[in-house]
Amino acid sequence: MLLVLYFVLHLFKLNSLPVFADESIYIRWSQLIIDDFARYLFYPMNDGKTPLLMWLTVPFLKIFNDQLYAARLVSVLIGSLSVLSIFLILRQLKFKKAAYFGMFLVIISPFTFFYHRLALTDALLLLNLSLTYFFVLKINQKKQFWPILGAALFFFLAILSKTPALLFMPIFYLSIFFEDKISLKLLWQKGLRISLALLLAGLAFYSLRVIPLFTQLFAVGGNFLQDRSTLLSAEIWQVILRNSSFFSAQLLQYLGPVVLILALPLFKQSRKQQTVLFLSALVFLAPLILLGKIVYPRYILPSSLFFLSSAAISLQNLGKHKLLQALVVFLIILPSSNFLYKAYFNVDQLSLSKADREQFLEEWSSGHGIKEAVDLIKELAKEQKVAVATEGYFGTLPDGILLNLHNQNVENIYVEGIGQPVRNIPESFWLKAREFDRQLLIVNSHRLQLKLPQSQLLASFCRPNQAPCLEVWEIKED
Repeated sequence: MLLVLYFVLHLFKLNSLPVFADESIYIRWSQLIIDDFARYLFYPMNDGKTPLLMWLTVPFLKIFNDQLYAARLVSVLIGSLSVLSIFLILRQLKFKKAAYFGMFLVIISPFTFFYHRLALTDALLLLNLSLTYFFVLKINQKKQFWPILGAALFFFLAILSKTPALLFMPIFYLSIFFEDKISLKLLWQKGLRISLALLLAGLAFYSLRVIPLFTQLFAVGGNFLQDRSTLLSAEIWQVILRNSSFFSAQLLQYLGPVVLILALPLFKQSRKQQTVLFLSALVFLAPLILLGKIVYPRYILPSSLFFLSSAAISLQNLGKHKLLQALVVFLIILPSSNFLYKAYFNVDQLSLSKADREQFLEEWSSGHGIKEAVDLIKELAKEQKVAVATEGYFGTLPDGILLNLHNQNVENIYVEGIGQPVRNIPESFWLKAREFDRQLLIVNSHRLQLKLPQSQLLASFCRPNQAPCLEVWEIKED
């Protein structure tokens, strides 16, 4: 029944939010894999991304005409497995009723709801880390070899989802402290078995070094981390304070104060388990706080596994006080319902944090106007040949346009990214565009530094909160 609720809530108006920059990139990579499997199978590594999500997306792009819907459907399916994984984890920890509360919290939490409806790697990372954690718990309670293989498989898949999965490793060792009696012998035996699972996953991942692009995974990823000079200077305390404040604000925004309070080890009967869960979340956050140079809310999505699991245990503990339990559930549902309603019917006013609001709704990374611009291009191309210059080289533009033209008749359409800001139209574009009847420029208003007559503005699609507009201009060679 809870899974039915999950799909109803997550599939409804799945495309209400316009395509996001990273989504457009990932979908284009998947389309390129379809077009030339041998050449592009590992192409995401060139940009420091592991390719598992793109591989999973490929068959869905072939089934559905709406490419954005197809890619987001993959994340919805991934999310349904995450709902099941928290159920398995809490059952493994012997909290039977909490397992159902955990499923419910994952379904309605704004944090998980939002990212389970986007074609991004974060939902896949959360799933594979959750399943790894489940098998690690099995390692702690079973002496068979198969839980070690299960943990190794899903941790390998977690790294293939996103390399920050490596930050999760210390958490697996913390799980040993769920045991009733802790001894040096137990720490050694369980630690050794967990280490074996991680070693097998690491060897499987390292086997990919034969791919020439493998080194790019860490070369590009380093751009998001503090350099060594910062780590060894007094400035590191400013970094820690800034990132701590940032991530705390995101957790309050997306999980809410009620869930975070419930996640604290407040109940005597489950204090040990909740302490381990809460510490696990903090251990995951610690390196992001210390090392993060460019940080976004979605980076801490895996921590929600522990906060929501611990909160679910607290809800079970409140079972003896039915009225209080009902009141707490109501206080969780109320803000979540408001978030879901806006996600369906008023996405421009979605209750996002400042960082996410800029990325998904207001800045160049927001896909507002992309679909409408593509519809305009296709309408013009019915009777004319149309050449389109776009701001940027990849991302929202031009990938957001190209993904909507894949596997369609584009004989009359040519699209080329010309970088940003747009100060002029390069000669390389005009050399190809002269053969076309119409030449268009698609650009964000704040990145247009080329003087054009207002009469040549064909369409303008503005973002919310007085943010820049996506503009379609008619252009002519001088």
